[in-house]
Amino acid sequence: MKKKLILFVTTTLLTIATTSQAQDQCFKAGTSAINLGVGFGNTVTYGTGLYGYGGAVSIAPAFTASYEYGIIHVGIGIIGAGLEFGYQGSHYNYTDGVNIYKERWTTLGFCPRATYHFDILNKGKLDIYPIIQLNVYNSIYTDNGPAGNVYVNPNNNSVFIRPSILAAVRYYFTPNFGVYSELGYDISIIKAGISLKFGGK
Repeated sequence: MKKKLILFVTTTLLTIATTSQAQDQCFKAGTSAINLGVGFGNTVTYGTGLYGYGGAVSIAPAFTASYEYGIIHVGIGIIGAGLEFGYQGSHYNYTDGVNIYKERWTTLGFCPRATYHFDILNKGKLDIYPIIQLNVYNSIYTDNGPAGNVYVNPNNNSVFIRPSILAAVRYYFTPNFGVYSELGYDISIIKAGISLKFGGK
């Protein structure tokens, strides 16, 4: 009888603790999150040879969209997986005294990622988590000459594949809408924007 009572009390306490933890988590198993952001601090396009152009190159902010899904609670946190898509453009205009030339570098990113949301950092409206990401970028070079012809030089096109680790944070003002920021060696050094969240068990 005594053993049964101890077992009952233990089971009840574990159930309450688990339920309380699940209700308090910002990101749960079954949660879908979409991030839409703008990034600054170019990391990719320079790889195509822009260093030789110095400060004359105009580098636009990066635009990113990512999706993440909470898979399962393992250990002291939740494992998530998703994809990030990125776009970043740069250009350089110059003249030979008569004609104006325009060079463009366009970088497109397709990056699978995995996340881990530690229970202790995944509370209420706040979610702080690391990201392990495989960066796959295609940087495309085009040259718009004086006749208006666009010349794509395949020798100046580059594909970058490299892993990276990022630190990320989300804060939700409502159950489904918030803001986020990520820091690390991505298509940009730092990016921020809005975050939309759905579902969750």
